[in-house]
Amino acid sequence: MIQIIVNAFVAKERTGAVVEVLYASSNHEKVKAKYKELTAHYPENYLAIYDLPLDTDLNTLSHYPSVFIGKEEFE
Repeated sequence: MIQIIVNAFVAKERTGAVVEVLYASSNHEKVKAKYKELTAHYPENYLAIYDLPLDTDLNTLSHYPSVFIGKEEFE
């Protein structure tokens, strides 16, 4: 099992949002420490820790990191 930290925010120069993976580790203590550091650095942003099992089709899980991108993003 690994954990990732996802950061989501609305870009100031855009009308949409950005979602990015900032950190990944199998060491849960390191993830907690990094999460604390990142929440202090990005107090306005939405940060979340996701547990990701290895060798698993994430689509089969009830909840997993995902992002909605509108059709206009591809035009």
